Amino acid sequence: MCVSFRRYSVLCIYCVIFFSTCTIKLTAQDTTETERSWSKLNPARNDINANYLNVLKEDTTKKFVLAYRIQPTIINAAKNEEDSINFAQKAISRAINFLGEGKYQMALAGIYEALNICPDNQKKISAIANSYYAIIQLKIGNYSKAVLSLNKCDSIIRKLGNLNLLAFHYNNQGLYYQKIENQLMAENLFKKSLSLSRTLGDEESIAISLNNLSKNAGNTEEKIDFLNEAISINTKRNRQLSLAENFNNLAFQYGTLSRYEEAVKYLDKARIIAEMLKAPDILYDNYKIRSDIYGRRSMYKQAYESVLEMQEIKKEQERKENEFDVEQMIQNRILAKKQYELNLTKKEIDIKRLNTSLIVAISLFLFTLMLAFYIYYYINSRRKIQNIESKQKMAEQEAEHAQTELVNVATYLNTRNEILDNIQSALSKSCKLPEKDICSEIRKINIYIKSLQTKNDEVDSVLARITRINEGFIARLSEKHPELTKNDKNIALFLRARLSSKQIATLMDCSPKSVNMARYRMRTHLNLNSDTNLVSYLNSL
Repeated sequence: MCVSFRRYSVLCIYCVIFFSTCTIKLTAQDTTETERSWSKLNPARNDINANYLNVLKEDTTKKFVLAYRIQPTIINAAKNEEDSINFAQKAISRAINFLGEGKYQMALAGIYEALNICPDNQKKISAIANSYYAIIQLKIGNYSKAVLSLNKCDSIIRKLGNLNLLAFHYNNQGLYYQKIENQLMAENLFKKSLSLSRTLGDEESIAISLNNLSKNAGNTEEKIDFLNEAISINTKRNRQLSLAENFNNLAFQYGTLSRYEEAVKYLDKARIIAEMLKAPDILYDNYKIRSDIYGRRSMYKQAYESVLEMQEIKKEQERKENEFDVEQMIQNRILAKKQYELNLTKKEIDIKRLNTSLIVAISLFLFTLMLAFYIYYYINSRRKIQNIESKQKMAEQEAEHAQTELVNVATYLNTRNEILDNIQSALSKSCKLPEKDICSEIRKINIYIKSLQTKNDEVDSVLARITRINEGFIARLSEKHPELTKNDKNIALFLRARLSSKQIATLMDCSPKSVNMARYRMRTHLNLNSDTNLVSYLNSL
Protein backbone atom coordinates (compact mmCIF):
# COMPACT_ATOMS: atom_id res chain seq x y z
CA MET A 1 0.00 0.00 0.00
CA CYS A 2 2.86 2.37 0.83
CA VAL A 3 4.48 1.82 -2.57
CA SER A 4 1.16 2.42 -4.39
CA PHE A 5 0.62 5.63 -2.47
CA ARG A 6 4.10 6.86 -3.32
CA ARG A 7 3.49 6.22 -7.00
CA TYR A 8 0.17 8.06 -6.78
CA SER A 9 1.85 11.03 -5.05
CA VAL A 10 4.57 11.24 -7.69
CA LEU A 11 1.88 11.19 -10.41
CA CYS A 12 0.05 14.09 -8.71
CA ILE A 13 3.29 16.09 -8.52
CA TYR A 14 3.92 15.54 -12.25
CA CYS A 15 0.35 16.69 -12.99
CA VAL A 16 0.90 19.91 -11.04
CA ILE A 17 4.18 20.58 -12.88
CA PHE A 18 2.41 19.94 -16.20
CA PHE A 19 -0.38 22.40 -15.33
CA SER A 20 2.17 25.04 -14.33
CA THR A 21 4.11 24.57 -17.60
CA CYS A 22 0.91 24.85 -19.62
CA THR A 23 0.06 28.06 -17.76
CA ILE A 24 3.41 29.62 -18.61
CA LYS A 25 3.09 28.60 -22.27
CA LEU A 26 -0.49 29.86 -22.44
CA THR A 27 0.52 33.20 -20.91
CA ALA A 28 3.36 33.51 -23.46
CA GLN A 29 0.95 32.57 -26.23
CA ASP A 30 -1.52 35.23 -25.03
CA THR A 31 1.23 37.84 -25.09
CA THR A 32 2.17 36.78 -28.63
CA GLU A 33 -1.46 37.04 -29.72
CA THR A 34 -1.64 40.58 -28.31
CA GLU A 35 1.52 41.58 -30.19
CA ARG A 36 0.11 40.10 -33.39
CA SER A 37 -3.09 42.06 -32.91
CA TRP A 38 -1.14 45.30 -32.52
CA SER A 39 0.91 44.35 -35.55
CA LYS A 40 -2.26 43.96 -37.60
CA LEU A 41 -3.47 47.29 -36.28
CA ASN A 42 -0.27 48.94 -37.54
CA PRO A 43 0.46 47.11 -40.83
CA ALA A 44 2.94 49.67 -42.12
CA ARG A 45 5.31 49.05 -39.22
CA ASN A 46 6.77 45.94 -40.85
CA ASP A 47 7.89 47.90 -43.93
CA ILE A 48 9.22 50.99 -42.24
CA ASN A 49 12.76 50.30 -43.43
CA ALA A 50 11.78 49.31 -47.00
CA ASN A 51 12.16 52.75 -48.55
CA TYR A 52 13.45 51.80 -51.96
CA LEU A 53 11.81 54.95 -53.34
CA ASN A 54 11.95 58.40 -51.83
CA VAL A 55 9.24 61.06 -51.90
CA LEU A 56 10.65 63.82 -54.09
CA LYS A 57 7.45 65.79 -54.64
CA GLU A 58 4.84 67.21 -52.28
CA ASP A 59 1.53 65.42 -51.97
CA THR A 60 -1.40 66.98 -53.77
CA THR A 61 -4.07 64.77 -52.23
CA LYS A 62 -7.61 65.68 -53.13
CA LYS A 63 -10.74 65.10 -51.10
CA PHE A 64 -12.90 62.24 -52.34
CA VAL A 65 -16.46 61.29 -51.63
CA LEU A 66 -17.51 57.97 -50.20
CA ALA A 67 -20.52 57.30 -52.43
CA TYR A 68 -23.68 56.27 -50.63
CA ARG A 69 -23.77 52.97 -52.46
CA ILE A 70 -20.35 51.88 -51.19
CA GLN A 71 -20.81 49.15 -48.58
CA PRO A 72 -18.61 48.70 -45.49
CA THR A 73 -15.03 47.69 -46.15
CA ILE A 74 -15.63 44.02 -45.45
CA ILE A 75 -18.98 43.47 -47.09
CA ASN A 76 -19.01 39.72 -46.64
CA ALA A 77 -17.78 37.43 -43.92
CA ALA A 78 -15.81 34.75 -45.72
CA LYS A 79 -16.59 31.25 -44.56
CA ASN A 80 -13.21 29.85 -45.49
CA GLU A 81 -9.92 30.74 -47.17
CA GLU A 82 -11.22 29.98 -50.67
CA ASP A 83 -14.09 32.44 -50.19
CA SER A 84 -11.66 35.08 -48.94
CA ILE A 85 -9.48 34.66 -52.02
CA ASN A 86 -12.50 34.93 -54.34
CA PHE A 87 -13.79 38.05 -52.57
CA ALA A 88 -10.32 39.67 -52.72
CA GLN A 89 -9.94 38.95 -56.44
CA LYS A 90 -13.41 40.33 -57.21
CA ALA A 91 -12.69 43.45 -55.15
CA ILE A 92 -9.46 44.05 -57.14
CA SER A 93 -11.34 43.59 -60.43
CA ARG A 94 -13.95 46.14 -59.36
CA ALA A 95 -11.20 48.54 -58.29
CA ILE A 96 -9.51 48.24 -61.72
CA ASN A 97 -12.81 49.01 -63.46
CA PHE A 98 -13.44 52.04 -61.25
CA LEU A 99 -9.85 53.19 -61.83
CA GLY A 100 -10.40 53.11 -65.59
CA GLU A 101 -13.56 55.19 -65.16
CA GLY A 102 -11.73 57.74 -63.03
CA LYS A 103 -13.74 56.84 -59.93
CA TYR A 104 -10.81 56.86 -57.58
CA GLN A 105 -12.87 56.87 -54.41
CA MET A 106 -14.68 53.72 -55.51
CA ALA A 107 -11.42 52.11 -56.64
CA LEU A 108 -9.83 52.96 -53.30
CA ALA A 109 -12.72 51.39 -51.41
CA GLY A 110 -12.39 48.21 -53.50
CA ILE A 111 -8.65 47.97 -52.85
CA TYR A 112 -9.14 48.43 -49.13
CA GLU A 113 -11.70 45.66 -49.21
CA ALA A 114 -9.26 43.38 -51.04
CA LEU A 115 -6.39 44.17 -48.67
CA ASN A 116 -8.46 43.48 -45.58
CA ILE A 117 -10.11 40.28 -46.71
CA CYS A 118 -7.10 38.73 -48.46
CA PRO A 119 -5.57 35.82 -46.40
CA ASP A 120 -2.09 36.49 -45.03
CA ASN A 121 -0.57 33.57 -46.93
CA GLN A 122 -1.76 34.85 -50.35
CA LYS A 123 1.29 37.05 -51.03
CA LYS A 124 0.65 37.36 -54.77
CA ILE A 125 -2.87 38.76 -54.37
CA SER A 126 -1.60 41.05 -51.62
CA ALA A 127 1.18 42.34 -53.90
CA ILE A 128 -1.29 43.06 -56.74
CA ALA A 129 -3.68 44.87 -54.36
CA ASN A 130 -0.85 46.97 -52.93
CA SER A 131 0.35 47.80 -56.46
CA TYR A 132 -3.08 49.13 -57.47
CA TYR A 133 -3.27 50.97 -54.17
CA ALA A 134 -0.02 52.73 -55.14
CA ILE A 135 -1.38 53.53 -58.63
CA ILE A 136 -4.51 55.09 -57.12
CA GLN A 137 -2.42 57.13 -54.68
CA LEU A 138 -0.31 58.36 -57.62
CA LYS A 139 -3.49 59.36 -59.46
CA ILE A 140 -4.78 61.42 -56.53
CA GLY A 141 -1.34 62.92 -55.82
CA ASN A 142 -0.55 61.18 -52.53
CA TYR A 143 3.07 60.34 -53.31
CA SER A 144 4.17 59.43 -49.76
CA LYS A 145 1.58 56.62 -49.48
CA ALA A 146 2.35 55.53 -53.03
CA VAL A 147 6.05 55.17 -52.12
CA LEU A 148 5.29 53.14 -48.99
CA SER A 149 3.00 50.81 -50.93
CA LEU A 150 5.50 50.40 -53.80
CA ASN A 151 8.26 49.59 -51.34
CA LYS A 152 6.04 47.03 -49.64
CA CYS A 153 5.30 45.49 -53.06
CA ASP A 154 9.01 45.40 -53.83
CA SER A 155 9.68 43.30 -50.71
CA ILE A 156 6.86 40.86 -51.47
CA ILE A 157 7.46 40.52 -55.23
CA ARG A 158 11.20 39.92 -54.96
CA LYS A 159 10.58 37.17 -52.40
CA LEU A 160 7.98 35.58 -54.67
CA GLY A 161 10.34 35.61 -57.66
CA ASN A 162 7.39 36.06 -60.06
CA LEU A 163 8.75 37.72 -63.24
CA ASN A 164 5.31 38.79 -64.48
CA LEU A 165 4.69 40.59 -61.22
CA LEU A 166 8.19 42.07 -61.34
CA ALA A 167 7.53 43.51 -64.82
CA PHE A 168 4.25 44.97 -63.55
CA HIS A 169 6.10 46.41 -60.54
CA TYR A 170 8.77 48.06 -62.73
CA ASN A 171 5.99 49.75 -64.69
CA ASN A 172 4.43 51.11 -61.51
CA GLN A 173 7.77 52.39 -60.22
CA GLY A 174 8.31 54.06 -63.60
CA LEU A 175 4.92 55.76 -63.28
CA TYR A 176 6.00 57.17 -59.92
CA TYR A 177 9.21 58.61 -61.36
CA GLN A 178 7.21 59.93 -64.30
CA LYS A 179 4.92 61.73 -61.85
CA ILE A 180 7.85 63.38 -60.09
CA GLU A 181 9.32 64.28 -63.54
CA ASN A 182 12.39 62.08 -63.35
CA GLN A 183 12.18 60.85 -66.94
CA LEU A 184 15.54 59.08 -66.98
CA MET A 185 14.66 56.79 -64.06
CA ALA A 186 11.17 56.29 -65.43
CA GLU A 187 12.40 55.18 -68.86
CA ASN A 188 14.97 52.82 -67.32
CA LEU A 189 12.28 51.11 -65.31
CA PHE A 190 9.88 50.95 -68.29
CA LYS A 191 12.64 49.37 -70.39
CA LYS A 192 13.32 46.78 -67.66
CA SER A 193 9.64 45.94 -67.64
CA LEU A 194 9.57 45.73 -71.45
CA SER A 195 12.60 43.45 -71.54
CA LEU A 196 11.07 41.08 -68.97
CA SER A 197 7.71 41.09 -70.76
CA ARG A 198 9.29 40.26 -74.12
CA THR A 199 11.23 37.41 -72.48
CA LEU A 200 8.02 36.08 -70.96
CA GLY A 201 5.96 36.72 -74.11
CA ASP A 202 3.36 38.67 -72.11
CA GLU A 203 1.75 40.85 -74.81
CA GLU A 204 -0.46 42.79 -72.42
CA SER A 205 2.51 43.81 -70.27
CA ILE A 206 4.50 44.60 -73.45
CA ALA A 207 1.75 46.97 -74.63
CA ILE A 208 1.65 48.71 -71.24
CA SER A 209 5.44 49.22 -71.18
CA LEU A 210 5.48 50.50 -74.78
CA ASN A 211 2.69 52.97 -73.98
CA ASN A 212 4.46 54.22 -70.83
CA LEU A 213 7.71 54.71 -72.79
CA SER A 214 5.85 56.94 -75.29
CA LYS A 215 4.13 59.39 -72.97
CA ASN A 216 6.75 62.15 -73.07
CA ALA A 217 9.00 63.87 -75.58
CA GLY A 218 12.21 62.25 -76.71
CA ASN A 219 13.12 60.08 -79.65
CA THR A 220 9.83 60.68 -81.40
CA GLU A 221 10.20 58.18 -84.23
CA GLU A 222 11.12 55.43 -81.78
CA LYS A 223 8.16 56.31 -79.58
CA ILE A 224 5.80 56.23 -82.57
CA ASP A 225 7.08 52.75 -83.40
CA PHE A 226 6.47 51.72 -79.79
CA LEU A 227 2.94 53.05 -79.92
CA ASN A 228 2.14 51.37 -83.24
CA GLU A 229 3.26 48.05 -81.75
CA ALA A 230 1.15 48.68 -78.65
CA ILE A 231 -1.86 49.58 -80.81
CA SER A 232 -1.41 46.37 -82.76
CA ILE A 233 -1.40 44.29 -79.56
CA ASN A 234 -4.35 46.10 -77.98
CA THR A 235 -6.39 45.92 -81.20
CA LYS A 236 -5.80 42.18 -81.40
CA ARG A 237 -6.77 41.77 -77.73
CA ASN A 238 -9.66 44.27 -78.04
CA ARG A 239 -8.44 46.39 -75.11
CA GLN A 240 -10.36 49.58 -75.95
CA LEU A 241 -9.33 51.66 -72.96
CA SER A 242 -5.64 50.99 -73.63
CA LEU A 243 -6.19 51.81 -77.31
CA ALA A 244 -7.66 55.20 -76.37
CA GLU A 245 -4.57 55.95 -74.28
CA ASN A 246 -2.31 54.79 -77.15
CA PHE A 247 -4.13 57.12 -79.57
CA ASN A 248 -3.69 60.07 -77.19
CA ASN A 249 0.04 59.41 -76.83
CA LEU A 250 0.42 58.88 -80.60
CA ALA A 251 -1.34 62.22 -81.20
CA PHE A 252 1.11 63.86 -78.76
CA GLN A 253 4.11 62.46 -80.64
CA TYR A 254 2.70 63.51 -84.02
CA GLY A 255 2.13 66.96 -82.53
CA THR A 256 5.83 67.25 -81.64
CA LEU A 257 6.58 66.47 -85.31
CA SER A 258 4.07 69.16 -86.39
CA ARG A 259 1.98 66.48 -88.12
CA TYR A 260 -1.18 68.04 -86.77
CA GLU A 261 -3.72 66.44 -89.06
CA GLU A 262 -2.63 62.96 -88.08
CA ALA A 263 -2.52 64.03 -84.46
CA VAL A 264 -6.12 65.32 -84.56
CA LYS A 265 -7.25 62.13 -86.32
CA TYR A 266 -5.92 59.97 -83.49
CA LEU A 267 -7.29 62.39 -80.90
CA ASP A 268 -10.75 61.95 -82.41
CA LYS A 269 -10.41 58.18 -82.25
CA ALA A 270 -9.32 58.36 -78.63
CA ARG A 271 -12.22 60.71 -77.73
CA ILE A 272 -14.83 58.39 -79.26
CA ILE A 273 -13.55 55.44 -77.22
CA ALA A 274 -13.18 57.51 -74.00
CA GLU A 275 -16.72 58.92 -74.30
CA MET A 276 -18.10 55.44 -74.97
CA LEU A 277 -16.28 53.97 -71.96
CA LYS A 278 -16.81 57.09 -69.81
CA ALA A 279 -13.11 57.45 -69.05
CA PRO A 280 -12.66 61.02 -67.72
CA ASP A 281 -8.86 60.77 -67.34
CA ILE A 282 -8.36 59.87 -70.98
CA LEU A 283 -10.83 62.59 -72.07
CA TYR A 284 -8.99 65.12 -69.90
CA ASP A 285 -5.61 64.19 -71.47
CA ASN A 286 -7.27 64.22 -74.92
CA TYR A 287 -8.48 67.81 -74.57
CA LYS A 288 -5.18 68.85 -73.03
CA ILE A 289 -3.20 67.54 -76.05
CA ARG A 290 -5.86 68.95 -78.39
CA SER A 291 -5.62 72.45 -76.85
CA ASP A 292 -1.84 72.37 -77.23
CA ILE A 293 -2.05 71.35 -80.91
CA TYR A 294 -4.72 73.98 -81.64
CA GLY A 295 -2.56 76.59 -79.92
CA ARG A 296 0.43 75.70 -82.09
CA ARG A 297 -1.77 76.02 -85.17
CA SER A 298 -3.03 79.41 -83.98
CA MET A 299 -6.57 77.97 -83.75
CA TYR A 300 -7.20 79.79 -80.49
CA LYS A 301 -10.96 79.39 -80.48
CA GLN A 302 -10.70 75.60 -80.74
CA ALA A 303 -7.88 75.67 -78.17
CA TYR A 304 -10.07 77.69 -75.81
CA GLU A 305 -12.98 75.34 -76.32
CA SER A 306 -10.70 72.40 -75.50
CA VAL A 307 -9.61 74.15 -72.30
CA LEU A 308 -13.29 74.67 -71.39
CA GLU A 309 -13.92 70.98 -71.97
CA MET A 310 -11.01 70.16 -69.66
CA GLN A 311 -12.46 72.41 -67.00
CA GLU A 312 -15.91 70.85 -67.44
CA ILE A 313 -14.46 67.37 -66.94
CA LYS A 314 -12.66 68.57 -63.84
CA LYS A 315 -15.80 70.19 -62.47
CA GLU A 316 -17.81 67.05 -63.19
CA GLN A 317 -15.38 65.04 -61.11
CA GLU A 318 -15.41 67.63 -58.36
CA ARG A 319 -19.22 67.55 -58.27
CA LYS A 320 -18.92 63.90 -57.34
CA GLU A 321 -16.66 64.77 -54.44
CA ASN A 322 -17.41 66.22 -51.02
CA GLU A 323 -15.48 67.37 -48.01
CA PHE A 324 -14.89 63.84 -46.69
CA ASP A 325 -11.70 62.01 -47.38
CA VAL A 326 -12.69 58.51 -48.47
CA GLU A 327 -9.36 57.08 -47.42
CA GLN A 328 -9.53 58.60 -43.97
CA MET A 329 -13.10 57.38 -43.60
CA ILE A 330 -12.21 53.85 -44.63
CA GLN A 331 -9.14 53.87 -42.42
CA ASN A 332 -11.23 55.02 -39.46
CA ARG A 333 -13.70 52.27 -40.18
CA ILE A 334 -10.92 49.68 -40.40
CA LEU A 335 -9.25 51.10 -37.29
CA ALA A 336 -12.51 50.88 -35.35
CA LYS A 337 -12.99 47.28 -36.49
CA LYS A 338 -9.40 46.41 -35.59
CA GLN A 339 -9.78 48.13 -32.23
CA TYR A 340 -12.94 46.16 -31.56
CA GLU A 341 -11.18 42.92 -32.53
CA LEU A 342 -8.23 43.87 -30.32
CA ASN A 343 -10.50 44.61 -27.36
CA LEU A 344 -12.27 41.31 -27.96
CA THR A 345 -8.91 39.54 -28.11
CA LYS A 346 -7.83 41.23 -24.87
CA LYS A 347 -11.02 40.10 -23.15
CA GLU A 348 -10.46 36.56 -24.36
CA ILE A 349 -6.88 36.73 -23.09
CA ASP A 350 -8.07 38.05 -19.71
CA ILE A 351 -10.56 35.18 -19.47
CA LYS A 352 -7.84 32.67 -20.39
CA ARG A 353 -5.49 34.18 -17.80
CA LEU A 354 -8.22 34.03 -15.18
CA ASN A 355 -8.89 30.39 -16.04
CA THR A 356 -5.21 29.52 -15.95
CA SER A 357 -4.78 31.37 -12.64
CA LEU A 358 -7.69 29.40 -11.23
CA ILE A 359 -6.17 26.16 -12.52
CA VAL A 360 -2.81 27.06 -10.97
CA ALA A 361 -4.44 27.97 -7.64
CA ILE A 362 -6.43 24.73 -7.55
CA SER A 363 -3.34 22.75 -8.58
CA LEU A 364 -1.25 24.37 -5.84
CA PHE A 365 -4.00 23.72 -3.30
CA LEU A 366 -4.26 20.08 -4.35
CA PHE A 367 -0.48 19.78 -4.34
CA THR A 368 -0.28 21.22 -0.80
CA LEU A 369 -3.10 18.95 0.35
CA MET A 370 -1.47 15.89 -1.21
CA LEU A 371 1.88 16.84 0.24
CA ALA A 372 0.41 17.22 3.75
CA PHE A 373 -1.44 13.93 3.38
CA TYR A 374 1.71 12.26 2.11
CA ILE A 375 3.77 13.56 5.03
CA TYR A 376 1.09 12.42 7.53
CA TYR A 377 0.78 9.03 5.90
CA TYR A 378 4.56 8.67 5.61
CA ILE A 379 5.07 9.38 9.33
CA ASN A 380 2.33 6.92 10.32
CA SER A 381 3.71 4.30 7.94
CA ARG A 382 7.18 4.72 9.40
CA ARG A 383 5.77 4.28 12.90
CA LYS A 384 3.87 1.16 11.88
CA ILE A 385 6.94 -0.24 10.14
CA GLN A 386 9.05 0.48 13.21
CA ASN A 387 6.46 -1.27 15.43
CA ILE A 388 6.35 -4.25 13.10
CA GLU A 389 10.14 -4.39 12.94
CA SER A 390 10.31 -4.15 16.74
CA LYS A 391 7.77 -6.95 17.16
CA GLN A 392 9.52 -9.02 14.54
CA LYS A 393 12.83 -8.51 16.28
CA MET A 394 11.30 -9.50 19.61
CA ALA A 395 9.72 -12.57 17.99
CA GLU A 396 13.06 -13.55 16.49
CA GLN A 397 14.75 -13.11 19.85
CA GLU A 398 12.01 -15.16 21.51
CA ALA A 399 12.33 -17.87 18.87
CA GLU A 400 16.09 -17.91 19.27
CA HIS A 401 15.72 -18.08 23.04
CA ALA A 402 13.14 -20.88 22.70
CA GLN A 403 15.43 -22.80 20.37
CA THR A 404 18.24 -22.40 22.89
CA GLU A 405 15.93 -23.69 25.60
CA LEU A 406 14.93 -26.57 23.35
CA VAL A 407 18.55 -27.51 22.95
CA ASN A 408 18.98 -27.31 26.71
CA VAL A 409 15.89 -29.43 27.24
CA ALA A 410 17.16 -31.96 24.73
CA THR A 411 20.44 -32.03 26.59
CA TYR A 412 18.60 -32.46 29.85
CA LEU A 413 16.46 -35.28 28.52
CA ASN A 414 19.54 -36.93 27.19
CA THR A 415 20.93 -37.17 30.71
CA ARG A 416 17.61 -37.96 32.42
CA ASN A 417 17.74 -41.68 31.66
CA GLU A 418 21.23 -41.88 33.11
CA ILE A 419 19.98 -40.21 36.28
CA LEU A 420 17.05 -42.63 36.47
CA ASP A 421 19.44 -45.54 36.00
CA ASN A 422 21.51 -44.19 38.84
CA ILE A 423 18.40 -43.87 41.02
CA GLN A 424 17.47 -47.42 40.21
CA SER A 425 20.99 -48.58 41.15
CA ALA A 426 20.77 -46.55 44.39
CA LEU A 427 17.47 -48.21 45.27
CA SER A 428 18.94 -51.64 44.68
CA LYS A 429 21.91 -50.71 46.80
CA SER A 430 19.75 -49.34 49.62
CA CYS A 431 18.18 -52.70 50.09
CA LYS A 432 21.49 -53.97 51.33
CA LEU A 433 22.07 -51.06 53.76
CA PRO A 434 21.24 -51.17 57.50
CA GLU A 435 17.69 -50.21 58.43
CA LYS A 436 18.70 -46.97 60.05
CA ASP A 437 20.46 -45.76 56.84
CA ILE A 438 17.70 -46.79 54.44
CA CYS A 439 15.35 -43.98 55.36
CA SER A 440 17.99 -41.38 54.80
CA GLU A 441 18.88 -42.79 51.41
CA ILE A 442 15.24 -43.06 50.34
CA ARG A 443 14.73 -39.44 51.33
CA LYS A 444 17.55 -38.39 49.02
CA ILE A 445 16.20 -40.54 46.19
CA ASN A 446 12.77 -38.92 46.63
CA ILE A 447 14.31 -35.46 46.30
CA TYR A 448 15.95 -36.48 42.99
CA ILE A 449 12.65 -37.82 41.68
CA LYS A 450 10.80 -34.58 42.58
CA SER A 451 13.53 -32.59 40.87
CA LEU A 452 13.09 -34.66 37.72
CA GLN A 453 9.30 -34.11 37.77
CA THR A 454 9.78 -30.32 37.92
CA LYS A 455 12.10 -30.48 34.97
CA ASN A 456 9.49 -32.47 33.00
CA ASP A 457 6.96 -29.64 33.48
CA GLU A 458 9.51 -27.17 32.10
CA VAL A 459 10.12 -29.47 29.12
CA ASP A 460 6.39 -29.53 28.29
CA SER A 461 6.23 -25.74 28.56
CA VAL A 462 9.22 -25.27 26.22
CA LEU A 463 7.80 -27.71 23.66
CA ALA A 464 4.44 -25.89 23.71
CA ARG A 465 6.17 -22.54 23.22
CA ILE A 466 8.26 -23.86 20.33
CA THR A 467 5.12 -25.19 18.67
CA ARG A 468 3.33 -21.81 19.10
CA ILE A 469 6.23 -19.81 17.67
CA ASN A 470 6.50 -22.08 14.64
CA GLU A 471 2.78 -22.18 13.83
CA GLY A 472 3.42 -20.33 10.54
CA PHE A 473 6.09 -22.84 9.52
CA ILE A 474 3.82 -25.78 10.40
CA ALA A 475 0.96 -24.20 8.37
CA ARG A 476 3.18 -23.65 5.30
CA LEU A 477 4.59 -27.19 5.58
CA SER A 478 1.09 -28.68 5.89
CA GLU A 479 -0.19 -26.66 2.92
CA LYS A 480 2.69 -27.71 0.67
CA HIS A 481 2.90 -31.33 1.93
CA PRO A 482 -0.49 -32.34 3.36
CA GLU A 483 0.49 -36.04 3.46
CA LEU A 484 2.93 -35.52 6.39
CA THR A 485 1.95 -37.01 9.77
CA LYS A 486 2.02 -35.20 13.10
CA ASN A 487 5.16 -37.13 14.04
CA ASP A 488 6.81 -35.98 10.74
CA LYS A 489 5.89 -32.40 11.49
CA ASN A 490 7.39 -32.60 14.99
CA ILE A 491 10.62 -34.03 13.59
CA ALA A 492 10.68 -31.28 10.93
CA LEU A 493 10.23 -28.70 13.68
CA PHE A 494 13.14 -30.17 15.70
CA LEU A 495 15.37 -30.41 12.60
CA ARG A 496 14.62 -26.74 11.84
CA ALA A 497 15.78 -25.97 15.40
CA ARG A 498 19.11 -27.63 14.45
CA LEU A 499 18.75 -30.55 16.90
CA SER A 500 20.67 -33.76 16.25
CA SER A 501 19.03 -37.15 15.75
CA LYS A 502 20.09 -38.17 19.21
CA GLN A 503 18.55 -35.06 20.80
CA ILE A 504 15.34 -35.55 18.83
CA ALA A 505 15.20 -39.21 19.93
CA THR A 506 15.51 -38.09 23.53
CA LEU A 507 12.69 -35.52 23.13
CA MET A 508 10.43 -38.01 21.37
CA ASP A 509 11.35 -40.85 23.73
CA CYS A 510 12.50 -43.14 20.95
CA SER A 511 15.74 -44.48 19.57
CA PRO A 512 18.06 -42.49 17.20
CA LYS A 513 17.53 -45.23 14.63
CA SER A 514 13.79 -44.54 14.64
CA VAL A 515 14.53 -40.85 14.09
CA ASN A 516 16.77 -41.63 11.11
CA MET A 517 14.09 -43.84 9.62
CA ALA A 518 11.57 -41.04 10.11
CA ARG A 519 13.94 -38.61 8.37
CA TYR A 520 14.27 -40.96 5.44
CA ARG A 521 10.49 -41.29 5.12
CA MET A 522 10.16 -37.52 5.30
CA ARG A 523 12.60 -37.02 2.40
CA THR A 524 10.45 -39.43 0.41
CA HIS A 525 7.27 -37.52 1.28
CA LEU A 526 8.97 -34.22 0.42
CA ASN A 527 10.22 -35.59 -2.94
CA LEU A 528 13.79 -34.54 -2.22
CA ASN A 529 16.70 -36.05 -4.12
CA SER A 530 19.88 -37.21 -2.45
CA ASP A 531 21.74 -33.96 -3.26
CA THR A 532 19.26 -31.73 -1.40
CA ASN A 533 19.93 -31.05 2.27
CA LEU A 534 16.78 -31.73 4.34
CA VAL A 535 17.50 -29.09 7.00
CA SER A 536 18.26 -26.39 4.38
CA TYR A 537 15.03 -27.19 2.59
CA LEU A 538 13.00 -26.92 5.82
CA ASN A 539 14.65 -23.56 6.66
CA SER A 540 13.73 -22.25 3.21
CA LEU A 541 9.99 -22.70 3.85
